[in-house]
Amino acid sequence: MRRSTRSFTLLFLLVCSAAMADAPMTQQAVDYNQQVAPLLRKYCSACHNADDREGGLALDSYAALLKGGEHGAVVTAEHSDVSRLVRVLTGEDKPLMPPEGSDGPKQDEIALLARWIDEGAKGPQGAQPDPTILITPKFEPTAPVKEGVTAVAVSPQADVFALARYGTVELRSLKDDKLVRELAGHRGPVNAVAFSEDGKRLVAAAGEPGLFGEARLWNVKSGKLVKLFVGHRDALYAARLDPDGKLLATGGYDQLVKLWNVASGKELRTLSGHNGAVYDLAFHPQGKILASASGDRTVKLWSVADGKRLDTFGQSLMELYALTFSPDGRRLAAGGVDNRIRVWEISPTGEEGTNPLVYSRFAHEAPILRLVWSRDGRTLVSTGEDRMIKVWDAGAMRLRQTLKQQPDWASGVAFAPNERSVIVGRLDGGTANLTIALKEVGAEEVEPLSDVPIAMHYAGQPPLDKLPRVAESEPNSEFAAANQLSLPGVATGRIFGEGESTGDGDVDLYRVSAKAGEQWILETKAERMKSPLDTKIEVLHADGRPVERLLLRAVRDAEVTFRGINSDTLDCRTTNWEEMELNQLLYLSGEVVKLYRMPRGPDSGFQFYPGVGKRQTYFDTSARSHALFEPCYIVVPYPPGTELPDNGLPVFPVYFENDDESRQMLGSDSRLTFTAPSDGEYLVRVSDVRGAQGEDFRYELTVRRPQPDFKVKLTGQNPQVDAGSGKSFSVSVERIDNFNGPIRIDVEGLPPGFQASAPLVIEEGHLEAKGVISALPDAPAPTEENWAKTKVTATAMVAGQEVTHEIGTLGMVKLAEKPKLVVHLEAIDDSQNDQVDDATGFRRPPVVKIAPGTTVTCRLRVERNGFDDRIKFEVENLPHGVIVDNIGLSGVLIPEGETQRTIFLTAASWTPPTRREFFAVGQAAGNQSSLPAVLVVGE
Repeated sequence: MRRSTRSFTLLFLLVCSAAMADAPMTQQAVDYNQQVAPLLRKYCSACHNADDREGGLALDSYAALLKGGEHGAVVTAEHSDVSRLVRVLTGEDKPLMPPEGSDGPKQDEIALLARWIDEGAKGPQGAQPDPTILITPKFEPTAPVKEGVTAVAVSPQADVFALARYGTVELRSLKDDKLVRELAGHRGPVNAVAFSEDGKRLVAAAGEPGLFGEARLWNVKSGKLVKLFVGHRDALYAARLDPDGKLLATGGYDQLVKLWNVASGKELRTLSGHNGAVYDLAFHPQGKILASASGDRTVKLWSVADGKRLDTFGQSLMELYALTFSPDGRRLAAGGVDNRIRVWEISPTGEEGTNPLVYSRFAHEAPILRLVWSRDGRTLVSTGEDRMIKVWDAGAMRLRQTLKQQPDWASGVAFAPNERSVIVGRLDGGTANLTIALKEVGAEEVEPLSDVPIAMHYAGQPPLDKLPRVAESEPNSEFAAANQLSLPGVATGRIFGEGESTGDGDVDLYRVSAKAGEQWILETKAERMKSPLDTKIEVLHADGRPVERLLLRAVRDAEVTFRGINSDTLDCRTTNWEEMELNQLLYLSGEVVKLYRMPRGPDSGFQFYPGVGKRQTYFDTSARSHALFEPCYIVVPYPPGTELPDNGLPVFPVYFENDDESRQMLGSDSRLTFTAPSDGEYLVRVSDVRGAQGEDFRYELTVRRPQPDFKVKLTGQNPQVDAGSGKSFSVSVERIDNFNGPIRIDVEGLPPGFQASAPLVIEEGHLEAKGVISALPDAPAPTEENWAKTKVTATAMVAGQEVTHEIGTLGMVKLAEKPKLVVHLEAIDDSQNDQVDDATGFRRPPVVKIAPGTTVTCRLRVERNGFDDRIKFEVENLPHGVIVDNIGLSGVLIPEGETQRTIFLTAASWTPPTRREFFAVGQAAGNQSSLPAVLVVGE
């Protein structure tokens, strides 16, 4: 009875183990003539001999054994585990040998054959098979076969281009596409070709999977082989000559990068560190840095001089297939299986921390295969498994053109010398010379829309309680039966159709007239009237079509991760968060939010605007719950009808409709800003978002002109301020009817010996700013009369008009003795920290300057007057886009017994020029605040 394959294999391994355990330390090598050949004659040669080649295989001589049979090689030197000769004897390959009914070798005999193979499968007189020779079965094709093109390169001399195919490279004339010569003899598929900078030589990367990799260097003019480079243990996928042509870099499936001396052919060094196949390589134009792209999802930068790893880019989500440097070396682009092109800015040194990611663009609907940069640096071309070829404006990474879909993957691409076309090679063996656009194809570039409507003020509108009111008249659920509503005005009604049963989902329609560009605020009042109605407002064309508000073009995709969120949650974790920026809009299944604060590490999420309370939505979309793994997108808003070049991501239309007011301040009531796209009549539809109705489902619908304004609230009045120290206070704003601009807060009339941060500025779109009120060490005790003279005002430009509101006072501030802890926020330049303003007696604020996209330092220092514990700090009132960096999990701390710490401030690359006071607050000993310092961004 035949043993199962698994049982036989286990027994075989046990026998091998026992044999190894009993063998002496100096075990003699297995001899082919004395030990192997007799076994093959005994068990195999009856069917596998020169006269009767069962399965095309003869085993009666060493030479015949190495040739293999119809299934290919039966012996792989040094690898008994993959050798077919052993595997058919153990049953791991089919058919099991010898056939059933014939005697087979015993376990110790199979173990002997396996040991002979592992020792190198040496034959008579010590002859040994070349481990780089792969014997494969021969098949006669039934139809003509055209080998696929796997790579393309164009000579810098502009005379020929190279097409890589299986085992060969074709050199063809750029003038007429005629074959100039073939560079043959490559073993395995040629996966990459590249010319030297002078065009005189060409390198080709090839090899047999699982066995070896080879690179061949050719003389282009003569077609003669210059040098053969062999050293990889698996097939090569990349080979590049450095700009001087003196070094060769190779990378392959063995996860290694090797550098070679071209003149001698000797290996200089091996660069190890990738955990996946190396699919592409690129030399920096100056030749000092080498970049590698790998299946381990990383790009690595290497020092060519010493092989040191300079940096690793780990933003990719899946394997990387392609990369290329810009001609000036300032940027590096890479792409692969996650369909994105990422572009990094590369510093002259390439050292870690100096190479920021500047772009990440969703490029193809399938993995990216090739990337190539034009020599003038203006254009980047990508190809993908979606059979598409895309042309990008390399400066801003905007899609310029999508070429026609190819019959098969464009596995090779290179710019023609005039850079007005690209030469493409495909896996079906075909080629093409395709013209590319020199500027963006389609509509002229359209400016994106603002994320809030322009604040418009209409004078002469009656107070809300004086607006004309009209009662709903049923039936009004059909377009033709819509009630007329004059604007501005108020309609009162119920979501309850007469004669209809509860739950049928009544809707009420109102017909209104508006002129192009007019703004109207539509608002329902139901929950605030104790009605069970959960309203939804929609604006329709007169024929019932929804009025389109804008288009949201997705530019980056992600998904909700870690856990889902409800409609109140202020933050959310997403994938791809490292590639997003603050102030970008995020689309979550119909809801649009704005990114307020970046995740503070991998265990936190984005915080959405406004940064406090419930999240705010944009374009009058409504907050919703979102499930784990739900798709989401970074989006850019455009006017309706804009022709947007395809970037492989969806475009979402947004209509004039609202369920819950976007700031979630009206409960389940609705509010919507409608801007009429043209003169005409429109329909306003009111319904219950659940489709419910009832006799008590009452509501009011108000349609009025916007009256933009703001209300400011002061928090932290009546503080106790310690002599020589300070206490923080804050101002918050309620923004009314689309007013979104900055607001200046002034504090005047402070008593002698006191000062306050002024002016404070609540930034555009923000709801809060923080300041500090400070007292001199020898400040006189203030009186109620002193503080009664203090005045706090808020001023802003609203719809083109300056508006000022009085907020009140800081209250009655009490002066206390010198505290146990005094906090100082200082510049690193000590000459700034002791300058005193003669008029006030206070230290002049030190100035810290920072450029967008950089990091600077300042110093936090404390005076300990009896407080010796550790102190945690918050740095307050930094401008949006500037953060305290490198703080670790515990935040900004000064440990027990220490008195100072350096803090790092980092400004995002988009941070606008600004000048702003900031300060530090110690979370101990009465929460003492420092005097302010001034941060200057980009001036």
